[in-house]
Amino acid sequence: MNENLHIKDFRILKVWQKTNALEQEIGKLVKGFPNYEQYRLVDQLVRAVRSIGANLAEGNTQLFIKKEKVHANIALGSAGEVRSHLITALQNNYISREEYETLDGNTTEIIKMLYGYINRLNSQANNDTD
Repeated sequence: MNENLHIKDFRILKVWQKTNALEQEIGKLVKGFPNYEQYRLVDQLVRAVRSIGANLAEGNTQLFIKKEKVHANIALGSAGEVRSHLITALQNNYISREEYETLDGNTTEIIKMLYGYINRLNSQANNDTD
């Protein structure tokens, strides 16, 4: 293998950093949810938010842009899932309107960043052959 091979580091992606911060916020928040939601809403919400960052990390570590795009798209779907679970948390009064609006706004910002990231990958794919 080439000794000068550049290894990409997903941790420098601003979208991953933003996602990691959201994951930490949600992790603290769900500690206040009722115990009976532990294996329902809490589990789903935590899995969804972790999926965003995990898919960004997995995709960014891939050698091929097309595979990276697939994982970025999965991350996008997980972000949508987070938004849906936040609505459920609000409707069940597990979070306040203010908490909901902050977290939903942060998730929406991540979605916009993912769109930009995917567009950048599309541009790279058009200039590359893999």
